[in-house]
Order: sequence, then structure tokens, then C-alpha cells
Amino acid sequence: MNILTEPIKYNYRRVQVSDDRKHLSMRHTHNHYEIIFLESGDVTYVIEDRKYQLKKNDLVITRPLKYHYLELTSDEDYARHDILFDPSFVGEDSLLELPENLEVFHCPPDSILQDIFKRITYYGNVLSNKAFTDILSALVKELIYNLTLEAKKPTDITFKTSPFLTKVLEYINENLFTVKDIKDICKHFYISQQYFFRLFQTQLKITPHKYLNSKRLLYAQKMLQQGKKPTAVYLLCGFESYVGFYKQYIKTFGYSPSKELSKEKL
Repeated sequence: MNILTEPIKYNYRRVQVSDDRKHLSMRHTHNHYEIIFLESGDVTYVIEDRKYQLKKNDLVITRPLKYHYLELTSDEDYARHDILFDPSFVGEDSLLELPENLEVFHCPPDSILQDIFKRITYYGNVLSNKAFTDILSALVKELIYNLTLEAKKPTDITFKTSPFLTKVLEYINENLFTVKDIKDICKHFYISQQYFFRLFQTQLKITPHKYLNSKRLLYAQKMLQQGKKPTAVYLLCGFESYVGFYKQYIKTFGYSPSKELSKEKL
């Protein structure tokens, strides 16, 4: 089942022992909230500098602009629900009620949260896509409300990938639009570029340049959707030239910055 709608996307995936798993470790950042509910599998989930070892019935919530990826760490069967939605979909106020540090929550047996995913599975199997979309909209809102009520204390299964990486990521995100290049970051921390690249590749499976630019592009997308002109946005987001910004934007989103003004995308 794979439902793609506005302003929500839903996907259910099951991977058996014999299936190819190389495509599952997607490393990315986006402007949406993402909720994953793990039905089975041995999974490590990374959000920025935080790493979680997930178990059955764990729920993961990833906030907008947070770099993340998952890895299957054994050959066990793997199954999960994945819901991607715009913050405006359930209302900013509802999302602000979630505990600030909540990223993983273990759903107790027979809890309302588990029941919601059982209903999602049931409706997905018996309803048309349109009817299922209507039901899914209500269920996601119910899920957020109940997660806020139940998740008073987040599941304590996290550990930092690297204390130094935490400092580096904090610095990058605090100076996202003013850092000129990777050399500036290395000079700030008195480290070599070789060590810096190795740190990112080892801990985050991504290059520093891609990490930095993907976040800048997502901020740029938001600004364009708010009506700002592309020729102003590229400067605000720290790109050195409009040509470079233009090319990267098309490569990332599949269309030019100017077209964002007339598009309403999830």
C-alpha cells in the first residue's frame, strides 16, 4: 500500500529476509513531520547526532529540517508504517504540545496508539484510496492528540553518535546562512578537512557539504512558498551565486525556484 496525497503521504512497507535491503537506508532532510511505527525488525534510527535502537511497537517522530536515516541491523523481517505530513495539516498548536525532546516512544500493548495503526491497516485494506485518505486525515490528528497525552516521558533508548559531532551540528545549524564553506567550519574547530569529512561519513553517512546545502535548500523552499523572490532567497540562505542555487534547486526538487511560487506541495 502506498498512498500519496496532499497534504499527507502514507506508506506501508514489509521487507522479508530474502528481499533486497540496500534501498531502505534513505538519508534525507525535509520540511515535513514524519511518523514511523515499527511493527517488526531490528532497526537503528539516526536523527542528527542521536541514535536509537528501535524495537517492535516503537513510534518515531522526526521534525522538519532534521537530517535522519534508518539502518536494518539484522536479517529479521522488517515492517513499518510511515506517515509524512505538513505541520499545517494537524495545526501548529497541536504539534507544539508534544514534548520538545520526544523522538521515540514505545507504544504499550493494547494502547490507543497501537489501535490507531491497526485501524489504519484495516481501512487501507478495505477502502478506496479516496475514502482511506479521508479516514487517514482524522486518524493522524487523533494520533497526535493521543501521543501528546501518553508521551509524558520519552523512551530513553538514545545515545549520542559523538559529543564532538553534537557541537559541530549545533554550530552549523546556528550559522546555517552565514558559514561560507566547509573550510570555515574546520578553522572554527581547529580540525583538518579530512577529519571533518571522515566524521560526517562515519557518523551520518553524508558529506558535510550535502548536509549544509540540503538544509539551506529546504529553508529556501519555505521562503519561496511564502512569496519571496528567488533572487532574494538565494542570498538570504547563504548561497554564493544564483546560478549555483538554481542548479541545486532543480537537482533537489525537480523544478526551478520560480515554479515554487505557483505550487502547493507537501
